[in-house]
Amino acid sequence: MEERNLSAAINELESFLSVHPHQVNSDRLHALRTDFQLMADYWKRGFKDPQLQRLYLSLLQRMYVLTINISRNYGIGHSSFLSSIYLRQHMTARDWAPQIIREELETFVSDIAILDLEPPHTREYKQRELYSRHEHEMKVLFDHIFTSDIWTDGIATVMEEILLSPTVDSNDQQLIVSAVMLSALEYFDMAKFRTLIHVYEKASDERVRQRALVGWVLTLNSRVAASIYPEQTDLIHKLLEDEHHCKELVELQEQIIFCMNAEQDTQTIQKEIMPDMWKNQSFRMTRNGIEEVEEDPMEDILHPGEQERKLEKMEASFQRMIDMQKQGSDIYFGGFSQMKRFPFFNELSNWFLPFYPNHPAVIDVIKETTQSQFLHQMVEKGPFCNSDKYSFIFIFQQVLNQIPKNMRGMLERGEVTMNEMALEELETAAYIRRSYLQDLYRFFRLFPQRAEFVNPFDIKEARYLFCANTIFSKTHFEPFFNEIAAFLIKQKRMAEVAKLLENYGESRRDFQFWMMAGYLAQHAVNVLQLDEDDLLCYTNALALQPDNERALAGYARALFSRHMYQEALEAYDKLLVICPDKKSYRLNRAVSLTNIGQYGEALKDLYRLNYESPDDQNVNRVLAWTLVCEGKYEAADKIYVQLLSGEVHPDDLLNYGYALWFSGNIDEAADCFHRFLKETDRDARCILENEADLLREKGISEPEQQMMLYIL
Repeated sequence: MEERNLSAAINELESFLSVHPHQVNSDRLHALRTDFQLMADYWKRGFKDPQLQRLYLSLLQRMYVLTINISRNYGIGHSSFLSSIYLRQHMTARDWAPQIIREELETFVSDIAILDLEPPHTREYKQRELYSRHEHEMKVLFDHIFTSDIWTDGIATVMEEILLSPTVDSNDQQLIVSAVMLSALEYFDMAKFRTLIHVYEKASDERVRQRALVGWVLTLNSRVAASIYPEQTDLIHKLLEDEHHCKELVELQEQIIFCMNAEQDTQTIQKEIMPDMWKNQSFRMTRNGIEEVEEDPMEDILHPGEQERKLEKMEASFQRMIDMQKQGSDIYFGGFSQMKRFPFFNELSNWFLPFYPNHPAVIDVIKETTQSQFLHQMVEKGPFCNSDKYSFIFIFQQVLNQIPKNMRGMLERGEVTMNEMALEELETAAYIRRSYLQDLYRFFRLFPQRAEFVNPFDIKEARYLFCANTIFSKTHFEPFFNEIAAFLIKQKRMAEVAKLLENYGESRRDFQFWMMAGYLAQHAVNVLQLDEDDLLCYTNALALQPDNERALAGYARALFSRHMYQEALEAYDKLLVICPDKKSYRLNRAVSLTNIGQYGEALKDLYRLNYESPDDQNVNRVLAWTLVCEGKYEAADKIYVQLLSGEVHPDDLLNYGYALWFSGNIDEAADCFHRFLKETDRDARCILENEADLLREKGISEPEQQMMLYIL
């Protein structure tokens, strides 16, 4: 289909249906072939139809819809899990007409409102009954949408109205948006995609709007758009004319990357932060739960100030975790990922369900526990995603009796609230979006049947890196690529940066682009099929800003790595004009001088650097080698003895071996070479090959070289 070869697609589907016969699908395919044949016959007669392009595209779209519907039904039929979902909603015999769905959703809202007129003794019972029935209906509706065929434009229009209606409950709208996204992730559906785009543009409820944003971004399919649905490209280009939408996309891309770092952040917390917190707190974990540690009355006498120090360390560890969260890290993933085995999470829709205290699974826990005030504060102000809030309720019920009495009293009085967040922050678009992404990440990472779904966080598919999608190239979003690329570099995600840079249009390849491309190339990440040519990247950057220090420094490093020492020397001379006191430039200049044989000139710089920084081992290392090259072996010997008295660097052993060899100390040289080879596990011939020119310069003949190999 992506090749737009309708005839070949029809033939392939006919072959499939001959093996898997289905009368309705066969009839539809026959009608499609007939229409295509009529169009071809008309064209063969020499008629020029001005609508030919539009008609052919219409046939392609009909073919796509038929193919996807057949593929979806085939997939459902060959998966026991998907079959159970499909059959459950199918066996309800409900009328799935969008108008009927809307009436049911609006009726629920009005029924809840009418409950206020009920007397107190019947209100709670009827409320529980209403929520219980509605929870079941929404569960089945979620299954229906997830397993639905490609939507018609009529269905999409009514569903869009439902998602934008003020008379439908926000929780229901959010859940429906997630079902639409999950369905379109499996198979791209232009009508569902259009619905998500329109809801994102028009919704007044921020929670619904942010789910729609995440939904259309993760269900993008630029390959289908380019060949069959150009409407997708048109919708996105129009959307991106608004700068606010572009900024939200930047934030979304960064938040997705933070979600992808969840396991890494968990390792940091478990290995670096939590040990310090447990070591310095006044409780301990036992087989019977949490116990308070009694204070030693002699502690203040024997170790004055120790309690204050422990408290400060614990606060510092806690603050570090809070800072990680503020930066966007998912600090609760590690803990709550162990709490997804409750029966509640066996239900597909519950992973996407907004938290609400009247849900049948949690209402009894919240109302019956004496710590209801604490629970209320935690679910209202706690910085948890919806999925983790449900987990928190379930686990709290189980561990309540294991909490020390004095802490339970604090819970009852609402004095313990962990890390509360201001209600205003909880209502921001950024927080809502981050919370929802964490819900999604938990589902695709932890749901037992996750293999049945297309995972937008999968590294190979790279849907998560939506900014690298070609549909965004040459749009109003492209000027924001630099900001995302800089963020990715900071996160050390070099492969993703390379993919993003490939999405830059020619007109956007500015100075920053070439600097980032050069940086990646120097870190062995191929960009734009340049064969890791960092030199070309920095050359292009300098063409735009000839006197830029960073570009010149990168250019000098690229020359140096290619052993173009004369050119590197010229680059470092320019850098020293810009920054005459920068030690690294002067040291690299000295190395370049040494490599082109200007030892005396190099020593001038090195003696000065050594005087200014006598303890800088890098300076001493270069100075010692330059002295060897200059033939000043005694002076070099003193430096190498000092270098090898501490932590031994293998290159120092190698270079000291050369110094000893050149000065006639063969046995000692061989000993150094032995140690070098043992440290690096390299072949002995490298000793001759590394400095072949210098060996000849120092008069070391071939027989001498072969004898050195012999004794090694």
